[in-house]
This record gives sequence, structure tokens and C-alpha cells, in this order.
Amino acid sequence: MICCCLFSALLWTGSVFAQAQRAETVPASGNVPASRMASASRIVPASRIAPASLSARTVQAVVEPGQSIQAAIEAAPEQPSAPYVILIKKGTYNEKVIVDRPNIVLLGEHRDSTRLIFAELSSKRTIREYKGKPVGNGVIVLQEGADDCIIGTMTVHNNYGSTVEPTTAHQMAIFGRATRTIVIDCCVWADGNDALALWAPEGNGMYYHADLDLRCPGVDFLCPRGWCYATRCSFYGDGRALIWHDGRGDYDKKLVITDSHFDSKSPVTLGRYHHDAQFFLLNCTMSDKIIDHPIGYAYTDQVLDPCPWGQRLYMHNVRREGGNFAWMADNLNQAKGSPRPEDITALWTFGGAWDPEQKIAELKELLKTNR
Repeated sequence: MICCCLFSALLWTGSVFAQAQRAETVPASGNVPASRMASASRIVPASRIAPASLSARTVQAVVEPGQSIQAAIEAAPEQPSAPYVILIKKGTYNEKVIVDRPNIVLLGEHRDSTRLIFAELSSKRTIREYKGKPVGNGVIVLQEGADDCIIGTMTVHNNYGSTVEPTTAHQMAIFGRATRTIVIDCCVWADGNDALALWAPEGNGMYYHADLDLRCPGVDFLCPRGWCYATRCSFYGDGRALIWHDGRGDYDKKLVITDSHFDSKSPVTLGRYHHDAQFFLLNCTMSDKIIDHPIGYAYTDQVLDPCPWGQRLYMHNVRREGGNFAWMADNLNQAKGSPRPEDITALWTFGGAWDPEQKIAELKELLKTNR
């Protein structure tokens, strides 16, 4: 039976964040100061897919501790025409998971108790090829063509930096080369850079995230290439830029973050970019660890990309403990089309080309109907 787990952000016992102060996830309103964040932990994520109970009849495969998630994926049709749901029971799974086909749904039984843990440094990958194709770094890797994948209700942790060698070099938790990717109601943790890195070819991917607890002592731990919408997420870093975006090739590519909270163990810059990028932050809260350094180009001593579209950072109703900086002022009127706050939705983010929230609703109904 799927449990109604609390929406909590757990500390990393034995990891680089073992001494960190507990940082809770902001509720849907997005306007709760950090000093009151503890009450938010009692909120059930709005994005949760699973109904109160879910039987084996409802899903296409069930994986239990001691069994292989990879084997369940490989047993799926190569081109499933409908969501192929793999229920992952409570337990710890120490394996690298490679998704190489579309419409795969990886659904954990419990956000905190279904744990995918694997230690892998990008530069020292032991698995570099799968079925004759190169494989990226990550606990979960979505290969090119693994479109319309949903990952929900689990913890995904790349713990290389706390179990193998003390480094924050690239060690992704989730890496993807697919599009229309949904990651919801998950703890996504990495001990190094680029925890959640979705990089579809040519940056033409669309990604949706909701109710995530993102933790990483490295840099750029939410770093999409293309279009990305994230809502009701908690970001907890340790002194290096938290978010990053690559929007090359299309002026309308953007990273939109709403109703989320940003915090860090030590003072930190909010974000940066190496190429043309566009950021929208609405109804977000920040601790006083966010310093007076606007999201900007990553380097001060060199220019690798002239970024002809310039700095594009748009905010509405952003509140920082200790007071806002000037660059946090409301300025949506300066964005293309001067969107109103109520205009900025997931559907708007993707220019009407994809409605992930409708897809989630359809999957919920399917699971409910087949119960």
C-alpha cells in the first residue's frame, strides 16, 4: 500500500550535509519565511501521483528490495504507447538505472523510504555504454529517446562525495537526454555538481518538476537546457551557485521557478549561466544566505559565449529574509510580452506545446480507475 508520506526534507546522515540545519520545503503559497518552514513539512505534495492504495493489478511491474529496477525496465515494450508504470517498493536499491525507451513511469512507494542510491563520479564512470550507446553520469539516466518519462515519489542520491572520496566534482543524481520529462515528489540529492541535469540534444528539451527537495554542496544543481518549469521545490546548497540555465538557440527558452524556497549552509549566489539564458522566479522565498549577487554570466575573467540576448532575470513577489536586494524587485513588465503573474504557468512556459499537469492528472485518473 502506498503511504501518504509527509512532505519533509531529511538531513543527509553521514554525508557532506550532516551538520546542516534542517531546511524544510515551502508550501504551495510560497510565502512562508524560513523561520516558519517546519510547519510546511506536514503538507502532502500536490503532485503525488499514487492514490491512497495501489495494487499490483494497477501497474505493469512491481520491484521489491533485492530485485532489479533495470530488469523491470528491460521487460517493458521497446516502444510503449501508454504509460508503463513500474512500482518500486520501499527499500534501498544500490544500482544505476538506465531508461532507454519512452513512456516509462518510475513510481516509488514512499518518497523517503524508496531510495535509489549509487556512487558515481562523472570522470570515473564504470558504466559508459548501454546497448552500444554512450551513457551519461547519474543514478537515473534517461537516454535519448526516453521521452515522456515520469519519476515520482522516491529519493535519488548520488553519494560519491561522501562515501568514496571528498569531492564535489560532477556527480549527477538524475541525468537526461530526453524530452517531456517529469520529476515530481522526490528528494534529489547529489554530493557534487549538477544534481538534476536534463540536457536534451541541442537544448530542445521540456521538463517539469514539482515538490522536489534538491540538495547539493556543488554548483548548478538544477541545470536544464531548454524549457523548464519547477514549482513548490526546496533548494539547499553550500556556498556555490544554486541554479543554472542554457537557453541557446531560441529566445523563448526559459527556466521558471514558482512557489519555492532557496537556502544554503553558507553564503551563496542564487545562480549563473554560461550561455544565453532566461530566468523567471515568482512567489519564492530565500534565506539570508542568498548574497547580493544577481544571476549573471559565470566568469569575470573570460568570455566563452557573448550571450547576445544579455541578462534576462525576471521576478515577482520574491522575498528574502533580512530584506530584498535591488535586483529582486518585481520586473515582469520587462520580459517579452510583459506577462502577468497569473499568465506564468507550466503551459505558458512550454508555449502551449506540452501540458505536463494534464498528463499527471490523466495518469492519476488511470491509476485510480484501474485500482
